[in-house]
Amino acid sequence: MLMIGCDGGTHASSNAVPEVTRRMYELSVAGNYAEAMQWQYRILELFDAMLFPFEFPDGFRAAAELRGFRFGSGRQPKTSAQRSDSAALASVLQCILADVELVGRPAAGCAPRIQQASVDKVEQVVLEVMRELEKRGVF
Repeated sequence: MLMIGCDGGTHASSNAVPEVTRRMYELSVAGNYAEAMQWQYRILELFDAMLFPFEFPDGFRAAAELRGFRFGSGRQPKTSAQRSDSAALASVLQCILADVELVGRPAAGCAPRIQQASVDKVEQVVLEVMRELEKRGVF
């Protein structure tokens, strides 16, 4: 939106990664759109992890709470599947925060990044499939 002339935006992703959204803003204002777009692709990965397994806004609340921001208890107790989704969300969040040097990399590692969104997405899927196979004792 900044590339087409907007002054800013309001989005729930900022509750989870305010440092990243701020970095995107600063890069855009400086005219460094290529790097800002790379961060946008990283936020899309987090956005998917916050949105698809959960009912809105529970995934966004869960990500913010993983950062230590407390917004309340939510609407319902979490199912075991939602707790598992929260663990996957925590992994994606930690990898993104490691990229902005706020935390260390998780012990299980992060998918490699070559700054090409389509290739990076495939690497992320492969890493997640391998983690799931290890968790199930298949690999």
